[in-house]
Amino acid sequence: MRLLDYLIGCVALIGLIFTGWWAVYQSGNTPVNLEARLEANANAALAEAGFDWAKVEMNGQRARLTGKAPSVDAVRAAAETVITSSGSGGVIMGGVTLVESEVGAAAAVSPYVWRAIKTDSGAFILMGHVPSRSVRSDLLAMAEARAGEAEVDDRMVVANGAPAANWQGMAKLALESLSELNSGEARLQDTRLRLRGVSMDSAIRARLSADVSNVTAPFRGEPFLRGPALWSATHGEGELILSGSVASEAERDEILSIARQYYAQTVRDEMQVAGEAHPRWLDGVRVGLPHFAGGFQTGVMAFEPEETGLSFEGEATGSTLAYLQQDLATVDSPYPVTVFTDTVQVAVEEIREIDFEADPVAACQAAFDSVMETNKVYFETGAASITRESGNTLDKVMAVSGRCSPDLVIEVGGHTDSTGDRQANLMLSEARAQAVRDYMVSAGFSPSRVAVIGYGPDAPVRDNDTEEGRAKNRRIGFKVQERSE
Repeated sequence: MRLLDYLIGCVALIGLIFTGWWAVYQSGNTPVNLEARLEANANAALAEAGFDWAKVEMNGQRARLTGKAPSVDAVRAAAETVITSSGSGGVIMGGVTLVESEVGAAAAVSPYVWRAIKTDSGAFILMGHVPSRSVRSDLLAMAEARAGEAEVDDRMVVANGAPAANWQGMAKLALESLSELNSGEARLQDTRLRLRGVSMDSAIRARLSADVSNVTAPFRGEPFLRGPALWSATHGEGELILSGSVASEAERDEILSIARQYYAQTVRDEMQVAGEAHPRWLDGVRVGLPHFAGGFQTGVMAFEPEETGLSFEGEATGSTLAYLQQDLATVDSPYPVTVFTDTVQVAVEEIREIDFEADPVAACQAAFDSVMETNKVYFETGAASITRESGNTLDKVMAVSGRCSPDLVIEVGGHTDSTGDRQANLMLSEARAQAVRDYMVSAGFSPSRVAVIGYGPDAPVRDNDTEEGRAKNRRIGFKVQERSE
């Protein structure tokens, strides 16, 4: 009996030791494991809820929330996500008991762009930046109410940088106006609202144009609304769609030939030979369709002879739009021509790894240096006229300029080789730098942030004794400086 008591006591002691060991080292609610479990749960919940800017570190059951938040309500929502990430919990059951915020503000987005698209089927696509999660919810609910049975695709993201004025009210006006059109797009970029689209009702077009044109400062409105087109070219998903009416098979064949020459993917022909001839309307198509087919990313090129004439809507790079405008200016047409487009920046692989926030001056300079190392601005021989083969380089220059801090000033420097008269080279180099500056300003860069200097032959990067060296010395360079007070 006594032996049995000893055995029972030993088993109980072993069980007690094992229970203590489990409680200290294995139980999920002990200090050894609780922090790790709560931290993992909290960070997983943040990721699942879309708070990719936030991170949690646990100190016991107290959570420290860090990161750069796009809005105040995003911080509050993230904290609520953390507090419930392991259930209601508590000291005994285990859970997050307190969230301490050490969150900073994310960098302001510039330009601040929000867009809404209404398709021919009545579906809405919402994309771009919104100032808070609550504003995002309001705009989404508004679109769903106006879409009826049609789909609403929400691609909006919360970001800092919205204008201090009534941004939400302007976005709602844009969405309300868009809902009255048969199809179209509203684009709110900083304080500029652009509304384009199609309505079969001329009274609606007139009213909406007036509403958008008369928005309250600091906002400004730019409408372009038209009726149904007689003929159009539309960028679709991997195809260029030609539709509407032409007067003859010859017109149809010529338009098809131009489209297939300049558009690299599928050209879908839905044109019909019908209706009356419109003298000289093809002059604008011959000039504009190559740019639209080959250079636009999205949009519609349309001909409507009664009101809007020949129009171009959509998105394209700055060089595409500049060359389109130049060529259209040479067309002698009885119809008005409207270019109602938005400039998009090209992707620049050379700057993909550069962090523009860590050291803004060094990053901006490195970006310009990287782009100009493998790209060149070309000019007419002995002149300051930029040739069109420079278009891709200019688009990259504008993309880099857009990434650089607004507190920086950019010097455009012109350089020549040592051939010829030095004074003439100084004048030519300055004129070429001025031509690049003029392009940057025309493409939207602030004139107060760009300066010009002509170095002539005085700052060579290679020996002028060889043709290769002289070619390297004939260049455009960029120097980045902080703005002086």
